[in-house]
Amino acid sequence: MWINKPIMVERRSFELLSLYNSKQPIFKNLKHFHINPKGIAIIRIYGVLTKKTEAFDHILDMTSYENIHEEIESALEDKSIETILLDIDSPGGEVNGVFDLADFIYESRAKKRIIAIANDDAYSAAYAIASSAEKIFLTRTSGIGSIGVIASHIDQSGFDEKQGIKYTTIFAGSRKNDLNPHEPMTSESLESLQKEVGRLYEMFLQLIARNRGLSIEKIRSTEAGLYFGEKAVEIGLADGITILSSINKNRSITMNEQTTNDLETDNLTKYRTEVLELIRLCNLSKVPEKIEEFIEQGVSVEQAREVLMELLAERTKKTEILSAIPQNSGEELMMQVAKARAQSSI
Repeated sequence: MWINKPIMVERRSFELLSLYNSKQPIFKNLKHFHINPKGIAIIRIYGVLTKKTEAFDHILDMTSYENIHEEIESALEDKSIETILLDIDSPGGEVNGVFDLADFIYESRAKKRIIAIANDDAYSAAYAIASSAEKIFLTRTSGIGSIGVIASHIDQSGFDEKQGIKYTTIFAGSRKNDLNPHEPMTSESLESLQKEVGRLYEMFLQLIARNRGLSIEKIRSTEAGLYFGEKAVEIGLADGITILSSINKNRSITMNEQTTNDLETDNLTKYRTEVLELIRLCNLSKVPEKIEEFIEQGVSVEQAREVLMELLAERTKKTEILSAIPQNSGEELMMQVAKARAQSSI
C-alpha cells in the first residue's frame, strides 16, 4: 500500500470534474455487489483502492473503502444473505482508510461468514482486506502478498529549470516545506518520511498477523514479496486453490467442489432437504417439469412457492386441466436430475 499525498490538478480539469460530478450524482452511488440465488452476496473489489468514492471511480475501475464498507454493511443487514464473498482483483491502494475497513470486516465475521477470493490479484492494501475475511482462496493464476508500504517523492526541480520555471516558496515552520516536488528532498524530510513508512509497516504486519493467525516475524520474512498458487497456501497467506468455472455478467461465481465443501455453503443435508421440498411443491402443483429448472437455477423454496402460486393462478383463470402427479418418488427424481447434470459437465 502507498501513502497518499496531495495531487496537483490543472484548474480547468478541476472545474470539469466538479461540474461533471454535480450533474452526474449517479456515479457516486453505483453498487458493485450482486446477490445470487444461494444467498451469497458477491462484492466486487477491483482496481486501485482509495479512501473515498469519487465521480469517475466506476469508469476508471477504481474502488473506494467507503463503498466497500457500505456494501458489506448492506449485506450484513439483509436477512436473505448467509455468506459474503469478496471478489478481489486489485494491485492495492492508499493507506488512509484501509485499517479501519480491515477491522470492520474482521469484526463482521461474528455476524456472517465472510470469504475472500483473489481473482486474480490481491496485493498490498487489497491483501489487507482479503486477510480480514475468514478464509482466502486463489485461482490457479492468482497472486497475493506485497505486504509492505511505499511512499515516493518526485523531485522535478531539474525539469523546472529546463522549462525556465523557478518556484519560490514562502512558509513558516521549518518542516512546512517538506516533500515540495519543486525542490530536492532534504535529509530531514527523508528521515521523517522513512519513520512514517516504518510505523505504517509495523501496523500492517500486526494486522496480517492477527487476521491470519501468524507471527509478525513470519509476515516480515516475506519482505513484501508476491506469492502464487500453492506457495501462498504453504506459507499461510491463503487457505486453498479454487477454480472459477463461471463468472457471469451478474457476478455469480461457481467454484470447484473442494472450495464449495470447505465454505460449507452447499451443506449436503440442507441441500437435500431443499431439493426434496422443491420436488414436493412441484408435484403438489402438478408441474413436475419445473423441478429440474428450479434446481439448475438455484431457486430457493420461497422463490419456488411464488412462481408456482403465479402459475396456478394463471392456470385457474384459463380453467386448464392439470396433469396427474407422476409416480416417481422424490428420491428417484433427485437421482435423475443428478445424473442429467453429471452427463452435461466434464
